[in-house]
Amino acid sequence: MKKPHIVIVGGGFGGLEVAWGLRGQVKQGKIAVTLINITNYFLFTPLLHEVATGGLSAASVAEPLREVFAHTGLNIIQGEVTKVDADKKAVFLGHHTIPYDVLVLSTGATTNYFNTPGAAEFALPLKTLADATAIRARIIDAFETASLVTTAAERKELLSFVVVGAGATGVELAAELAEFAFHIARRYFCQKNSCILHNEVSVTLVSAGPELLAQFSPPTRKAAEARLKKLGVKLRLGVQVGEVDATGVNMNDGWRIPSGLTIWTAGVKAVLPLIVDSSGTKVAKAQLWSQAKKPAELVILGDAAAGLPMLAQVAVAQGRSVANNIVLLLASRPLLPFVYHSRGSFVSLGQWFAAGTIGRINLSGRLTWWLWRTVYLFKFASHKKRLRIVFEWTLNLFYPRDITRL
Repeated sequence: MKKPHIVIVGGGFGGLEVAWGLRGQVKQGKIAVTLINITNYFLFTPLLHEVATGGLSAASVAEPLREVFAHTGLNIIQGEVTKVDADKKAVFLGHHTIPYDVLVLSTGATTNYFNTPGAAEFALPLKTLADATAIRARIIDAFETASLVTTAAERKELLSFVVVGAGATGVELAAELAEFAFHIARRYFCQKNSCILHNEVSVTLVSAGPELLAQFSPPTRKAAEARLKKLGVKLRLGVQVGEVDATGVNMNDGWRIPSGLTIWTAGVKAVLPLIVDSSGTKVAKAQLWSQAKKPAELVILGDAAAGLPMLAQVAVAQGRSVANNIVLLLASRPLLPFVYHSRGSFVSLGQWFAAGTIGRINLSGRLTWWLWRTVYLFKFASHKKRLRIVFEWTLNLFYPRDITRL
């Protein structure tokens, strides 16, 4: 008897959780599972801002999928699914066609520039490992170039960093960037004959919304704003970006912010492959399995789905629900509806400080920072990665961040 074939597209938080939840069924020979991802690794995106600012190495936030699922029997494929035929129940991967019995799409999201003129061309996103390493390189390049110019005005323009978007990613990045940039200026670029002054470096966080961290509690927002100001981050809230160019950001109120580097974290949008029927007509019958009246053949979860916040913990919860329902289906038992319960939310605000909530309890400060790091640490699958990150975090407590230009 042919084993049911479960195909999972996307090796992010949701897809990884589905695959991990099904590994026991694969070992028992009850099903076959294929995990397809555009890279050969799982990327821990919540820590990309630390890679971008020299706090962690790129390898620390990436786990090879073949290593995670070694000896489980899962089939791992690196590639991009460009089309799904919902009637023929097949996915298209280059010149290859892979049939499925159940398809799980956990394809995540990409940066949304909201059609802002110049944003896609001149602002760097922060969604991938390449994005994070590019940002880090641009920061270091800015200081190296500024060390050669002779006027304060030129240095100020080169060393003006603008972060667009005041959600968790933007706020965390702005805090880390401020610590990184001011530290670089003070430690490495202030010699006897040439000195980049503190007031020649600036980090500005801009947002169309009137407040930081709109999805967080008021005490968390207040703590974050106070912390950013203490770190020297300038805030421009309640004003939309009108245009981005090579040397700055034009706001809709007529104000211009010079910028040597603009980073866009203002929003994301779901990414899905083309889904067609047997005639080639685009269809939209895909639905989240856990909310369907009967078992679906095509499941969407995580950032690619709709109706819930685009958070890692949402994708993990959905992935666990989908995996459990596949097991129940194989046992001919009733499926369980998906109900999401937030497990709390935290935002890091540079070294030694974080803020957030657990239930109705608001927390901030050093202890919260340790709690935030502990929670993230145990989300990694392998002990090797956990040890590597602990080692790097410990080094950062005693030594400056790495400024090697790679």
